[in-house]
Amino acid sequence: MEKITGCEDSPSEGTGTDGLCIREPEDILAFIPHTIGEWPTESLIAVAVGGGSVGVTVRVDLPADGSRVPNAQELGGALRDHLASDVLADSCVLAIFTSQPWTDPCTPPWIDLVTSIGDDLAAAGIPVLDAWLVGSTHWRSMLCSDTSCCPWPGRLIEAIESSRLGAEMVYRGSSFGEPVRRDSRKPDPRRLDPRDQAIGCAGEQGLTDSELWWSAAAFASALAYWEEALSGAPVPPERLFFLASSLTRPALRDAALVAAAVGATTAWTASVEVGAVDPAELASQPEPSDLPGAASHRVREAVRGWLAGERSGGGGAGTAAALTYGAVLLGGTRERPDWGRIGRFERLLRQMSELEEPEMRAPALALLGWISWVRGRGSRAAAYLRRALSAVPGYRFAELFARIVDSGEVAGWARRPETAWRPVGEAA
Repeated sequence: MEKITGCEDSPSEGTGTDGLCIREPEDILAFIPHTIGEWPTESLIAVAVGGGSVGVTVRVDLPADGSRVPNAQELGGALRDHLASDVLADSCVLAIFTSQPWTDPCTPPWIDLVTSIGDDLAAAGIPVLDAWLVGSTHWRSMLCSDTSCCPWPGRLIEAIESSRLGAEMVYRGSSFGEPVRRDSRKPDPRRLDPRDQAIGCAGEQGLTDSELWWSAAAFASALAYWEEALSGAPVPPERLFFLASSLTRPALRDAALVAAAVGATTAWTASVEVGAVDPAELASQPEPSDLPGAASHRVREAVRGWLAGERSGGGGAGTAAALTYGAVLLGGTRERPDWGRIGRFERLLRQMSELEEPEMRAPALALLGWISWVRGRGSRAAAYLRRALSAVPGYRFAELFARIVDSGEVAGWARRPETAWRPVGEAA
């Protein structure tokens, strides 16, 4: 549960360094886009409250035109289950973000849905303290029809944008981006650096040849490049193209994902254990120095270390790594993943998702969906997976993962406070 607490209304108190203080409804509304990573559009948001803190945040997409009313009973049950996973939650607040007009103070859009969900949550012991509708220009409580208490048409959106909590989160380094595009249009291609022709040169050297990645030495070298990038080293355009190309082999894509969460050593050991790499090849090609763009001394030493460790390592270490490998793919290790490395992974994938080649965009978009899911952002994950399937229809990873996301399954990391991603803490 994020440490964002209620505070005494005293001019001597600030937000402090240990937590953020909520004084007004707009503080919670300002917190929402930071915790889900974007300003919501046509969305129902539920935020758990309890123990003096704000906790689990759940988002559900709503039809843009209001023509299709969601099943209130099913939706209420899903929200109840998610909110109940927060052991401190004893109540919640709801927010509807919509562009639908609110013309009558007594009948806000989606009020029947909110009332039904509120009844279900109250019966489960999680009463709704308040519900707000955030429109294009104003926001207002949906549960208050008294215009002397809640003036019509409500407060300006700027009150949310300029709230004290929102300003404090920005000061600490938190930010949120634009909503993920829900349409299937191809992103506008652009060069990473118009002055650099290295991407074209790399393509001429055959780095996009999928056969390259079936070599055990090439696999290890690519993983070494990933480890260097995930550790914070600068990634020039030609290296970014090389890494994007490596994701065209599913085993390397999964290994890069595992390397981001728990380190490349575990990713390499597990890849050998599950049969993605044949270590017998390494005897004849112990060092991948013949690849285009030979690895730096640091990366070569990392590869040598992995190869030596595999030759002398025992099966117990490999089995443990393989179990961790599977748990990471499903976002369910008991230990907290390295969210800082996952954040660097995300930034690289965002650049890869804008490359011209659809076979490179699809893995990047699907992995961005995985990152959103393990962070607890199910609807954002679904949007990325749709884009991946638009780039490459039938892309297997995106299809399988979309089933998990669409079923409403929540990643184990997101369910436990000790492992969950915290946007404020990670940014700070």
